[in-house]
Amino acid sequence: MSVFDNITLPKVIYTTESKYSGIIEVWQSGNTLKLVADGTVQSVSWDSPNARKMFFGQMVEVLKEHEPEMTSLLVLGLGGGTMQHLVSKDFPAAHIVSVEIDQVMVDTAWKYFGIESIPNHRVIVEDACRVIVEPEEYDLQPHSFDALAVDIYLGDKYPDLGNSGNFFAALKRMLVPEGLVIFNRIYLEHHQDEVNLFMDSVDEFFSDVDSVTVAGKTNSDNIIIFARSK
Repeated sequence: MSVFDNITLPKVIYTTESKYSGIIEVWQSGNTLKLVADGTVQSVSWDSPNARKMFFGQMVEVLKEHEPEMTSLLVLGLGGGTMQHLVSKDFPAAHIVSVEIDQVMVDTAWKYFGIESIPNHRVIVEDACRVIVEPEEYDLQPHSFDALAVDIYLGDKYPDLGNSGNFFAALKRMLVPEGLVIFNRIYLEHHQDEVNLFMDSVDEFFSDVDSVTVAGKTNSDNIIIFARSK
């Protein structure tokens, strides 16, 4: 008997394709599932030992430190819902609205990552920019969210609209005064110049801008940028 007999190698248990996210795969390693879109890790099982160390877990840590009384959260981007699961554990009274453009991603999250079990959670399948520009069309009210998390990657691509002044202004409009906004950005070397310019833009529209760099073994380096609405 070999010492390797009881080792389970990661395997792909589901593959599909989306016009937005490219090739979507669900990997299984032991009891942990990982959602990968075009080669970029989007989510892991919320109860995975690594979940809180990765970028979605670190976004929740920022919320806990800087918005500990949060009761309402708008999340642009769903993935497999890891962040939403973790928020529901740490903020059991919070109401969460997630906006995801990709129905295929939503279906995958529903089938493999249990997003239907997240309490007080609503998913809107729509372009995030449209939702924050016309929130009333989706029964959302401006200036009604304590915090807003932005994680709108399509694979490893960050939409151009996510860098625009109109986008930042619309984000501010969704937050209560002094509300907290959090951005996840991939921070590999070839992304860094773009992200540094992005931080300069954040500073023009928000106050108290700060960041935390996340270097993980199972995902690319990320930077979590957070700020307050002025």
